[in-house]
Amino acid sequence: DGFLHFRTGTCLFNSTKADDIAYIESYYLNKLKIISFDSRVEKYVGYTEFGVYNAKAWNEGPEVIQTRNEKERYCVHNVGLDYRTGLAKS
Repeated sequence: DGFLHFRTGTCLFNSTKADDIAYIESYYLNKLKIISFDSRVEKYVGYTEFGVYNAKAWNEGPEVIQTRNEKERYCVHNVGLDYRTGLAKS
C-alpha cells in the first residue's frame, strides 16, 4: 500500500565519442513513465497530463539547463571509465 516514485539516469553509447553518447533521464510514478529528458532532443517530454504540465515548466526553467549538462558530467566521464576498465578488455 502506497506509492512508488523513482528516477532513472541512462547513458546510451556505442563509442567514447561525445556525439555517440545520449543521456536519458526518466521519472516514473507507480511504474508509469510520466516525464523524460533526452539529450538528443535537449528537452523534457511529458507522457501523462501531469508530465506534460511539468515538461512545459521544466523546459522554461533552470532545470533544463542543468539536465543538459548531465550528458557531459555523468555520461561522457563514466563511458570513458567503462571502456577503459571493462569493455575494451572483454
